Amino acid sequence: MRKLKFGISLLLSAGILFAANPFTGKWKMNHQKSNQTKGATPKDENMTISDQGDQLVVVITGTGDDGTPIAIHYIVPVSGGTGQMQQAGSYNGVSAERVSDNARDTTYTKDGKALVAEHTVVSTDGKTMTVTVKGVDSNGKPVEQVLVFDKE
Repeated sequence: MRKLKFGISLLLSAGILFAANPFTGKWKMNHQKSNQTKGATPKDENMTISDQGDQLVVVITGTGDDGTPIAIHYIVPVSGGTGQMQQAGSYNGVSAERVSDNARDTTYTKDGKALVAEHTVVSTDGKTMTVTVKGVDSNGKPVEQVLVFDKE
C-alpha cells in the first residue's frame, strides 16, 4: 500500500512539473525596469505565450517609440527549433532553443539573415520575464535592449 501511495504521488508530482511552463501567460512590459543601450525602447509592449501541444504560440503587441504598432505572432516548438511566422512586420523567420527550464533563446530572421537575437529568462518565482535583445532593426540600425515584463 505504501508503494502505491508513493507511486501515485510521484506520478502527480511529475505531471505538475511537466505541465508547468514558466513562459506561458500574459506579460506586460515594465517600462521603468526596461532600458536600452542602442535603439529605442517600445512605448508599451504586451506578450501572450500559450502552449498548444508541443508548440508555443507567441503574440506580441504594443506601440513602438515612434508610435507605430507592434504586431508579431509566431509558433515555435516547445523543445526548440524552427518556427512559423504568422504575422511579423520586419521578420519572415523565427527559431528558438530552450536553454534551460527558465531560459530560451530566440532568433528572428529576414530572408535567412539573422536580424535580432533574444535571450529570455523567467524568474524562479515566475513573476518576471527579462528579455535581452541584440541585433539590428528593420532599418539596419543596432539594437541592444533589456526589456522586463511582469506577469499579469
